[in-house]
Amino acid sequence: MNQPDQPPSQAPTELEETLHRLEARLVRIETYLQLGPLPETRVHEGSEAPMATPPASEEEKEAALELKIGEFWLARVGIVALLAGTAFFIAYPLKILPPWLHSLIGYLAVAGLLVASRFWRTTYPFLARILFGGGMLLLYYATLRLHFFTAPPLLTNKAVALVLLLAVGTGHFYFARRRRSEFLTGMAVFLGYVTALMTDTTHLTLPLVALTAAVAVYFLIGYGFKTVGLLSVVWAYLTHLLWLLGNPLLGHPLQAVATHQYNLVYLFIYAAIFALPNLWRAENALPDATKILLPLLNGAGFFGVSFLVIITFFAAERAGLSFIISACFLALAILCWVWRDSRYATSFYACFGYLALSAAIFTRFTSPHYFIWLGWQSLLVISTAIWFRSKIVIVANTFIYLSIFLIYLISAPATAAVNASYALVALLSARLLNWKTERLALKTELMRNAYLASAFVIIPYGLYHAVPRNYVSLSWLGAAVFYFLMSLILKNKKYRWMAMLTILLTAIYVFAIDLARLEAGYRILSFLALGVVLLVISLLYARSHKKMTQV
Repeated sequence: MNQPDQPPSQAPTELEETLHRLEARLVRIETYLQLGPLPETRVHEGSEAPMATPPASEEEKEAALELKIGEFWLARVGIVALLAGTAFFIAYPLKILPPWLHSLIGYLAVAGLLVASRFWRTTYPFLARILFGGGMLLLYYATLRLHFFTAPPLLTNKAVALVLLLAVGTGHFYFARRRRSEFLTGMAVFLGYVTALMTDTTHLTLPLVALTAAVAVYFLIGYGFKTVGLLSVVWAYLTHLLWLLGNPLLGHPLQAVATHQYNLVYLFIYAAIFALPNLWRAENALPDATKILLPLLNGAGFFGVSFLVIITFFAAERAGLSFIISACFLALAILCWVWRDSRYATSFYACFGYLALSAAIFTRFTSPHYFIWLGWQSLLVISTAIWFRSKIVIVANTFIYLSIFLIYLISAPATAAVNASYALVALLSARLLNWKTERLALKTELMRNAYLASAFVIIPYGLYHAVPRNYVSLSWLGAAVFYFLMSLILKNKKYRWMAMLTILLTAIYVFAIDLARLEAGYRILSFLALGVVLLVISLLYARSHKKMTQV
């Protein structure tokens, strides 16, 4: 049996309406994602050639802006106001309502937000996401107010209140993982650290901090939530610092806790947890900001907070604990280099390791003897930096070496052992850098010149304080001869420049100091020695120039 024919005008009208609705929805999606229009195409002899789309008119731009503000920004502001109003209602109970009824209304408001987010998740996904996140946040806040920051508390049993907070926090992590939402994950991690502080008990607070840090690292490794991972490092060490200061968040006086309660162990645990991404994945698999900031924040947080712990509770064991921290940092740097060839993590952890080693040296030895150990530590740093191929460590070590060297010259009394040590370290460091320049891929001689310049300063300075005044100029001439011999052996012109500058310095000293102060015999000896050395050097340069012209 034949079907009755459809009116000819009905089908096209329905089709046009359907296409109009689809076009309107696509415009909304493109506006939300801030996508530009696609280039139109036209068929030309069997191939598609792109045809430029005319630019949008002022009316179209104005309509798009109006749609963006009206649909998205007004929604953001409205939802924030709604959530703030609900939070204020939960925080300030009405006297006309009993506490249990007030809390129940708060939970019902949260349930309404969650139901609305589910109802609109298909039609208005943008609003649904904001409502769900805000609802989960208010759910935690409503649960927190059952016992904390409420007088008198509706729930008097603190243990039960903490169990409820942990249950809500676990739900946050569940939905964050299910939805693969970095925003929900960040909120859950933050609330995890807040819950740790709410426990206000050392062996609950610090393990919860470690557990939350581990969960944050799990989301960083498994889902690539880099912002959550970086913020978690800051929040973890900040939470530990707040605990160390007596947890003022709960109204306690701002002062250090009475006993150490082995909190230094937890700091080592945090550092190991946050080092996992650099050991778990190759450096190239991590985003650029993450592979730099993660080890930098982890090292700075661990070193800073552990330093406060050591000077507060372990003043007598500062040297030993600083050495242990240094060994852990260096071991971590070696693992990052050997296992994952991670340049940034290796460099930053090595820098913090040597910083801890410097603290141990300062604590263990007295002035000026610790300058000797710090000098040789600089040579050790250069050696390991060459193995790590780390320009970062080389630059940082050079800056620190020159700073300590300047401090020694200004503040410490001249000591022959320190002077000789710094001179030898400077020459060996410059030679080592020259030997392995290609491994470090250093494109400048600035580092080597800095060490050679320090040697040029410390050798005359040391000789001036080490030898009798009558022989200062002669000892400087000996240093100049030594530089010339080094230039011949190593075939390096930098040592010749050091020799000539030392001779110039000697000449100034002879005419300005020896001429007026020395006895006749020593004065004659100084001038004769200076003259002979200058003539010999001049003859050598003339001979070298003659050979070059003959060639």
